[in-house]
Amino acid sequence: MADVTEQTQRRLRLGPWLAGPFAFISLLIVARFVLEIFGVSHLLTRYLSSTGAVFLVAIYLGAVAPLRGVQKSWQIVLPGVLLAAWTQGWVVLLTVISGALRLQSSHFAEPQDWGNWGHMGRHVLAHLAEIVPASIVILVLMAAMLVLWHWPVTVGPGALLGALVVIRFWSEAMDLSPVVSSAWSSSVAFLLCGFFLGGVGSRMGLSSPRRLFMPAMVMGWTWRFWIFVAVLMSAAAPYYKTHFYSHAQGHVLFHLLAFFGIEGVVVGFVAGLIEWGIASWTAGALRSRNPE
Repeated sequence: MADVTEQTQRRLRLGPWLAGPFAFISLLIVARFVLEIFGVSHLLTRYLSSTGAVFLVAIYLGAVAPLRGVQKSWQIVLPGVLLAAWTQGWVVLLTVISGALRLQSSHFAEPQDWGNWGHMGRHVLAHLAEIVPASIVILVLMAAMLVLWHWPVTVGPGALLGALVVIRFWSEAMDLSPVVSSAWSSSVAFLLCGFFLGGVGSRMGLSSPRRLFMPAMVMGWTWRFWIFVAVLMSAAAPYYKTHFYSHAQGHVLFHLLAFFGIEGVVVGFVAGLIEWGIASWTAGALRSRNPE
């Protein structure tokens, strides 16, 4: 009976877990649609794109999932797919409305959609087909955050680094100035996370270098994992021009494997050692100021 009650409580907590993020996606898409209807330039409204925002939402959902009773990896599958379908569903709805009403100021429908239901149908199917690849990326991001809960002190910094990589990727894909997009660099943030790890970790019982070693290594590999995901996205979508991946570097598979081995595993290891040093120094400084 206790097990059944506990499972029921967990199911009931899924609503608050999903409601806010789903509402945010809806409002974002509708806000872009309304702004375009009122004549705001597409050069401005494109920054409200749900394509990038949905990945930030996925990181958030993965970060707070255990707080909502999600303990198993399979429990994120349905929410992840629903998030992708929900996003594309709103896009499809506004595409049909824009095409049916011939709203020239809206980017959702193409001019070929106006009065041409055959073209509109193909356009809608193209959006629906995006549910599958979007679901895969969303589930990868959510699963990565779920793994970090094995070391709770790494969840917050891991989510921050992931969000910065997503924002920089999308800002470069939107052709923002390199000066602006580089401001979202995760490299400096990664070093700052070392101070967080040492400070907060010492409050969670990770007050010695030995106890900080594994969380620091996890942070190093987590950071490089986010970078690798951005590289995969750039390689899979060549129309997105970012600094993460250059499409003139020979065979794609060979480059991805080399990047994973060197930039992912090796650089992640070195980065983890640096993070460990910063975290250990911070924890030591706190111990010296607050001797027991």
